[in-house]
Amino acid sequence: MLIVYNLIYFLFLPLLILRDFFILKSPKFKTILMKLGFYLGRSNEKTIWLHGVSLGEIKILTPLAQRLSQQGKQVVVSSTTNTGRDELEKVFKNSQIKTIVFPYDVPMIYKKLCKQLNIDKVILFESEFWPNLVFSIPESTKLISLNTSISDKSFQRMSMFKAFSEQVFKKFNRFLVQSVREKERLAAFGVSNIDIIGNIKVNSENYVIREEVKEKIISKLNSNKFTVVLGSSHDGEEDYVINALHDLDLVLVIAPRHPERINGVKKLLKDKGIDFSLFSEAEDGLKERVIIYDQIGSLFELYAAADLAVVAGSIVFDKGHNFIEPIYAGTPSITGIKLKNYSELKKLLCDKGIIKTFSSQAQLRDLVNTYENSLTRQEYFQNQHAALNDLSGSYDQVIDILNES
Repeated sequence: MLIVYNLIYFLFLPLLILRDFFILKSPKFKTILMKLGFYLGRSNEKTIWLHGVSLGEIKILTPLAQRLSQQGKQVVVSSTTNTGRDELEKVFKNSQIKTIVFPYDVPMIYKKLCKQLNIDKVILFESEFWPNLVFSIPESTKLISLNTSISDKSFQRMSMFKAFSEQVFKKFNRFLVQSVREKERLAAFGVSNIDIIGNIKVNSENYVIREEVKEKIISKLNSNKFTVVLGSSHDGEEDYVINALHDLDLVLVIAPRHPERINGVKKLLKDKGIDFSLFSEAEDGLKERVIIYDQIGSLFELYAAADLAVVAGSIVFDKGHNFIEPIYAGTPSITGIKLKNYSELKKLLCDKGIIKTFSSQAQLRDLVNTYENSLTRQEYFQNQHAALNDLSGSYDQVIDILNES
């Protein structure tokens, strides 16, 4: 199976490199060379390598990397996406923690990386099971899966190639899984070295409010009305929410997922004859009932400044976005029903009614009306926060396990 995988991968590798020339941020050529195993640097000390794919995963790994570094460990962190690498550069710019680009899945690159950086432990986040990485790292290097998550689709695919999946999983020294579901799914492949640690993604340490940013947003909103944030919205979702809430007595702040869509949202509101303000252009407070939030990197603080968060990406778009983020900002959260990327949290929180979901404009409208009552809102928020505390994984437990591994 590995031979077939490599034949296909190496056949498409030139196309992957060509694709990267188009999608990678500058310096493109150096980044591609790093993915091919150049510009890695060297380390004489034993090093722990943490890897997460995207921005969200890097934000989760950051506290762990910082704690390990504070213990005197040598740490390197890698990411696959542009946004993830931007976050790494921003957070660890003046740090002893080294950052690299996650390489192409080529055995010789991994062997070179492990040798030059003296890799002692490799920690892969959630469902990162790259075959050549798993099979090519030295036997002396510990391989650990952190916050392991196996979706229904992944489990079905792994089951189709059960013998190969068993070989992959045998290479891991330990699995630190989110829940009993993952433990049972891994057990189906003969895995026994499993610790249930809860979901690190819902740990409060991952969410720190910048109070000065929050206060600036509150001051600029300057609203005594019930304030609702539509966060991370995609095309079609602004129209959906506006139609549901257009005649309610509230302030709606629209924060599109992709800033390049702001002009499209402006056009939508103009076509509907709705007065609005751009957050960045208002000087003396915002008086319109609809506001387009055109700032980048402060959605968390915007949630903290609101009374209710409607987390989008789950209305027309079907993958969902982080609907627990507003809760850690101190604001109750509701979301659409389409949560493909959050299926386990959906079962644990949404399906139990702790975090309310909607599948129609009428349901959304009813929920917003319900949450307008401050006492009801506070009761829902307290229940949501308590549920997250019960689900939260512990960094202390992860550190203890890594130290003994």
